Amino acid sequence: MFIFSILLLVSSAYAQTPFRDTAGLTLNGIEWCEENYQLYNFIGNDFFEHHQHSIESRLCGNLYNDDLWLYSEPDRYQKLIEQSRIYYNLEIQESSLEAQDGIIDTKSVNIEGIPQEFDQQQKELEETSVEVTKQNATEIEDSLLTEGIDNSEGGGCLIATATYGSEMAPQVQFLREIRDNQLMSTQSGVSFMSGFNQLYYSFSPTIADMERENPAFKEMVKIGITPLLSTLSVMSYAETESEVLGYGFSVVLMNLGMYVGIPVSIIYQIKNNF
Repeated sequence: MFIFSILLLVSSAYAQTPFRDTAGLTLNGIEWCEENYQLYNFIGNDFFEHHQHSIESRLCGNLYNDDLWLYSEPDRYQKLIEQSRIYYNLEIQESSLEAQDGIIDTKSVNIEGIPQEFDQQQKELEETSVEVTKQNATEIEDSLLTEGIDNSEGGGCLIATATYGSEMAPQVQFLREIRDNQLMSTQSGVSFMSGFNQLYYSFSPTIADMERENPAFKEMVKIGITPLLSTLSVMSYAETESEVLGYGFSVVLMNLGMYVGIPVSIIYQIKNNF
């Protein structure tokens, strides 16, 4: 069973996902790393267990601890993608060694422990990537312009992702779009998200884990956040600073009424009847 688990990890690494191809992270994968960066800083190495030790989370962990992560030039995404390919190969090598030795390292690969392999692969990658760099950079630039990527301070929608089963679920994408397109485009929205993230990430990992362990609780959360998603649709009409403030205030009032006002009113009426 142990060996089977290791082989499953290795084989799944070769399967393509929306965030990774058979060589390393894609542009979507780098975005996913950016969204989860704050969560990684908050929970540390528990980040890998939270994402079930997926190859994507391990690649992100490597990039977070790489000096290139703080690189801010226009070709940052391309360089991160290329760097992820190095770590991808190292992760595959480490998983193969773990299968042979029977020892699992649940954290991302430690490049300090294999400097020669790292340097050699980095050199080979630099030599082979020269031919395709311009083409890839052009494709990424087009994608950035098309998708309007914003390297914001926001994190992943952990509760919604656990509730709907995937970060690609329409409801999760909707929340991400509201955050990136409306809130993060205004100063008041940025200030709100900064405070909100500190509160949200103090409890959301626990709620998300409880959902994965308890299907009944997951359904309760789904029922509970459905009205919230409906009210947030109003924010899609906000384009200016004043509209974000106005619509945002309205959304807060509506949710206070639904989640606080109505329950309090029901409890009050029950007490009066008895």
